[in-house]
Amino acid sequence: MPLRRYLISALLGVSFVSLTVGCGGSALGDGSNSIHVLSTAEARRAILKLPYHYTFRHVPLPEGASGALAGRAIDKHHIFINFGIALGEEPKKGVPVPDAGIEDAYGYGGYIYTSDLEVPGRHGWMINTRFHTTKEWHHASEIDVAITEKLCRAETGEPCHEG
Repeated sequence: MPLRRYLISALLGVSFVSLTVGCGGSALGDGSNSIHVLSTAEARRAILKLPYHYTFRHVPLPEGASGALAGRAIDKHHIFINFGIALGEEPKKGVPVPDAGIEDAYGYGGYIYTSDLEVPGRHGWMINTRFHTTKEWHHASEIDVAITEKLCRAETGEPCHEG
């Protein structure tokens, strides 16, 4: 399990089963935990409720996606992450993020999320070197978790983790 997924699951108290199972998904594929697949406008409205400053960039729709959103979220400490969100019932790929691509994308019920919290390095995935201190990395991790939590709540109408 890549470091980001491990740390996010530790923060949220959940496990990530696969690319398409998580918030709103069902490992059994039985339709339990129904979701509402968000449009690009709905996803944007949902994350804009978070206390971050955003810059958005236009991106083409990934294969199988019905919507896409990409940009940068910046917190009050001027720490930022670049992110991409592919929306749809069955998006095949995530939205590429500068320096991270789509290789570490992970999905939930109706979207695939990518960010540059981690980037490829010589020996596999590593924490983005833009974060010089543990405190900076924690701020960036909080942004990452907050965005995915907000999207998951918008999809399901329920909390996305127990605890």
